[in-house]
Amino acid sequence: MNGLAKLLGLDPEEYNHWQLHWSPDVLVLTVLGIVIPLALWFFWASLNRVGSRSRKLFLFALRLGAFTLLLLVLLKPELEFRKSQSLKNSIAVLLDNSKSLSIKTKADESPRIDLIKKALQANASYFENLGKDFNVDYYFLSDDIEKVAAGAVKDRYRAHRPYTDLTPAFGSLVERYPDQSLKGVFLFSDGADLTQEPDGISRNLVVKLKGLGSPVHTLQAGSNAGFKDLAVEAVTASDFGFVQQPLKISLTVFASSMGNRNVPLVLKEGDRILVSKIIEVREDTKRFEVELEFTPQNVGKRIYALSLPKFAGEFIHTNNEKEFEINVVRDRTRVLHLNGRPSWDSRYLREVLAHNPKVDLLSFFILRDMGDNVEAPVSELSLIPFPSNLLFDDYLSSFDLVIFQNFKYDPFIDKKYLDNIQKYVKNGGAFLMIGGELSFQGGGYSRTPIEEILPVSFRDNPRSLMGKLFHPVLNKEFSLHPILRLEKDLNQDAWQSLPQLQGINMGLVPDKNAHVLLQYAREKESAIPVLVTGSFGSGRTALLATDSAWNWNFRNVGSGGSGRYFQRFWNNVIDWLIAEPETRRLQLESDKERYREGEQALIKFKLLQKNYQPAINAKAQLTLTQLKAKPGVETELKTDEQGEGIFPFLPDREGFYTARVQVDLEGESLTEEIMFSVLKDTAEFEKPLVNEALLKKISEITGGRYHPLTGSDDLSSYKFTNPDIQVKSHSRSFSLWDNWWAYSLVLGFLVMDWYLRRKSGLS
Repeated sequence: MNGLAKLLGLDPEEYNHWQLHWSPDVLVLTVLGIVIPLALWFFWASLNRVGSRSRKLFLFALRLGAFTLLLLVLLKPELEFRKSQSLKNSIAVLLDNSKSLSIKTKADESPRIDLIKKALQANASYFENLGKDFNVDYYFLSDDIEKVAAGAVKDRYRAHRPYTDLTPAFGSLVERYPDQSLKGVFLFSDGADLTQEPDGISRNLVVKLKGLGSPVHTLQAGSNAGFKDLAVEAVTASDFGFVQQPLKISLTVFASSMGNRNVPLVLKEGDRILVSKIIEVREDTKRFEVELEFTPQNVGKRIYALSLPKFAGEFIHTNNEKEFEINVVRDRTRVLHLNGRPSWDSRYLREVLAHNPKVDLLSFFILRDMGDNVEAPVSELSLIPFPSNLLFDDYLSSFDLVIFQNFKYDPFIDKKYLDNIQKYVKNGGAFLMIGGELSFQGGGYSRTPIEEILPVSFRDNPRSLMGKLFHPVLNKEFSLHPILRLEKDLNQDAWQSLPQLQGINMGLVPDKNAHVLLQYAREKESAIPVLVTGSFGSGRTALLATDSAWNWNFRNVGSGGSGRYFQRFWNNVIDWLIAEPETRRLQLESDKERYREGEQALIKFKLLQKNYQPAINAKAQLTLTQLKAKPGVETELKTDEQGEGIFPFLPDREGFYTARVQVDLEGESLTEEIMFSVLKDTAEFEKPLVNEALLKKISEITGGRYHPLTGSDDLSSYKFTNPDIQVKSHSRSFSLWDNWWAYSLVLGFLVMDWYLRRKSGLS
């Protein structure tokens, strides 16, 4: 065979095995089974006239040779030369490098990782001898496995990874050894896998271990004897809560070697204590389930902290406190609606408010007043006494929006309550006045705190109401204002499709900083404001100088159209007044709410002018601050052509961060603030105990051994089976049926047969 290999141009030393392959067709075999006997009989019978027996046999052999070669062509033979070798099986050494390995069980002891390092050093010769028969592969282990050269283990091995997750780690190990060449695993760890229950093992991990097909020997680093610790182990809370609504949270308090004592648990927001509770810690119990309840007072992302006192002798203090984040939102927008008299306008507005799932409506109708000629006592001039004291003194701050619609405050509201409304708006409330004969001057609001908060001033003795039909015109300067967005595209067409209004309040002069969104344009006369917005203090105000907006619903529906523009308009008004995020001129966000340590954060903001056009090349001051750390990082940014700015930021510490953007634009100072978190890398300190039960179960499931490390460990008793594995590394194949020499041989045999037969006088 060596000669044949050389003939085919191969090095006989490179290929140590050969094999002949056939590719017969079933039909071909069937035909050959019939043809071959007939052919042999015909070959012999046709030579009866040959007198010489030796010549007869030679001629038969020539014909048989030619026929045999043709048969070989039909059977498609291939000759394969291959190089095969015996490979070593593997032993995997998994070295846990998570942060829990840095924990000391006692003050006078070394960290857990030192027990592993001592075991590796003491058994260096054992692993060296093991490497003569096996491939000994070293891996660092945390949430995955990282292969490391044996010689680099000593210099690179340290406890620095955030956490351990054995399930994906063993899954990766199964993928690395698909050929069952892994004959054993050493797992050096404290078993601190946060994904596993303290006394259990997950089904997914069991599946990965069984798929490994080899024993896992677990070598435990550290012990729980005398380990003293008190920790907030886990907190369960909703990602969001509702302002002014009770919110429940649950947590687990862990206690080890703390004896019997009462421990105070405190829930705080900043420096303010919200809840405190005494936990009765008992020596015979390690975990205590606790429930707390508190009421968020402010909207937005809020950071809360649960803390336990730090006691002398604890080996970990970082787990005595745990911070968590809750996004506090409005349950519903609370609206106070006061209507001076029933009308079509108030009816349709009430329908919009009542059918909006985000709105909690409290509405009052004045059915009679002091001027009505009725024979009844004054005390019976209303269905119920008007609760002015409750509405405008006790509960005013609980409302998000106050609406006066064609409402004359006297005699129902004392003038002193108008001062309360002014303070309410100044502190961030929202106020809307809708027109009619009892609004503005007709309602007696001239020279009152209400006139001060509205974005208009009132003229004395004007014609207060004009009943002319008119079509309100969009102020082109504010065409992008959120209130005016009836359609994303073709918004102008949408406004032009609305029916005319009838009746408009006169004598309203917009203030300097007011925004006139809709107006009635008269020929040769100044335009009359219809919809005007403004601000007062921290709050927003608006007025609609007509009580006929109901036509946008009633007449559209009556003519076969839709009332959706009417509904969208009022929803836009409400959203703007209560300053929903999408209506703010300065909008700030991060690309994620939570980041891992070392992950880049992107802070994005968008800035709009007063007319809601993009503010181009505007300067913005960005301040990034980690809570409990001062000072913050400040940087100056500029907006692009879309009025947007972006700032990439790489947090250097875990915890909660605030990003604050401040802009001075068009005489106003705009500020927005957001919060994001960088996940702490101290998660393993939340459950610091050695998980002996988990390590024992891993060994039990895989048929391995469990061994607690002592610092003077001898691993020489660990033995592994090592059958050889034949592996075909590479091969070369040669076809024996479609080569020129095969057909040349057939032709040579046939020519020689013809020549000898002619020489013998045979045809």
